[in-house]
Amino acid sequence: MAILAVTAAVSLTGCDTTPRMDYSSVGLVDAEGTVTLDGQPLPGAVVTFDSPDGTFSYGLTDADGYYELQFDSDMQGVTQGPKTVQISTTRKILGLNTDDGSEAEEVSEEEGSAAPTSSESEKVPAKYNKDSELTVEVTPDQTEYDFDLKS
Repeated sequence: MAILAVTAAVSLTGCDTTPRMDYSSVGLVDAEGTVTLDGQPLPGAVVTFDSPDGTFSYGLTDADGYYELQFDSDMQGVTQGPKTVQISTTRKILGLNTDDGSEAEEVSEEEGSAAPTSSESEKVPAKYNKDSELTVEVTPDQTEYDFDLKS
C-alpha cells in the first residue's frame, strides 16, 4: 500500500527534476533596435549587451539590421543596469547563428561574453566589438537601442 501511495505521489508531481530559472526575480526588460554601418543596415551581426558581472543578452540582426535581445534560449530580454554593447559580424553563438558547435561558443550566464571565433573578416571596427566603446543604461522606460556605426 505504501508503494502505491509513493507511485501516485510521483505521478502527480512528475519526475522532472531539472532546475528552472525564476525569470520574475531577474527583472528582464525587452530590448530591440537597429544596427547600421555607414548608414546601411548591418545584417547577420551578433549584438550583445554585456553586464559588469559577466552575464550578457544577445541578438542577431536581420536583413534590415533589426535585432531583439535574448536573455537565454527560453526568454527574451536583458537585465537592467549599465551594459557594454558589442557588435560583431564574425562572432558565432550556438543556436543563434549556427547549429554546428565546432566554431561556436555556448551561451552561458557564467561564461560571459567572448571574442569572435570565426575566421571570416570582421566588418565592424574593434571600437564597437572586442574593444567596444558603446555603453547603454538599460531601464524599463527604454526598450529601443539603435546603433549607427561608422567604419
